[in-house]
Amino acid sequence: MANVRIIRGGVLAAVFLAGCSSSEGLRPVTGTVTGPGDVAVLAGSAVEIALESDPTVRASGTIEPDGRFTLDSLKDGRVRRGAPAGAYKARIVLGDDDPTLQKKAAKAVPAKYLKFETSGLTVRVPADGAVTLAVR
Repeated sequence: MANVRIIRGGVLAAVFLAGCSSSEGLRPVTGTVTGPGDVAVLAGSAVEIALESDPTVRASGTIEPDGRFTLDSLKDGRVRRGAPAGAYKARIVLGDDDPTLQKKAAKAVPAKYLKFETSGLTVRVPADGAVTLAVR
């Protein structure tokens, strides 16, 4: 299992990927995080997904000020756009670059969305269009 720390857009997010040979393709995944308040407070935080059948297979993407994200995976030693096909659990990983922004983001996102086991958020790859993750 590869354990690599990736810095994207000022966010430190762990990306883990195992069991994916170079013959398997990655599928593009884009989406939006929505919530009852201003999702701009989540800018710099990340969406992370873990494959239900093998939680070591993961992908992540930085949340933009408008809530949009694009997922990337580690494959063949490089960060690549997309994720392997399958059913995933998802969670929000709060950014840690700015303590003030992290506090605002923590207030905007209930703690249940920070863990795969409790978030209730799911993603299917390939997705039928853009993914929406509702954080309420």
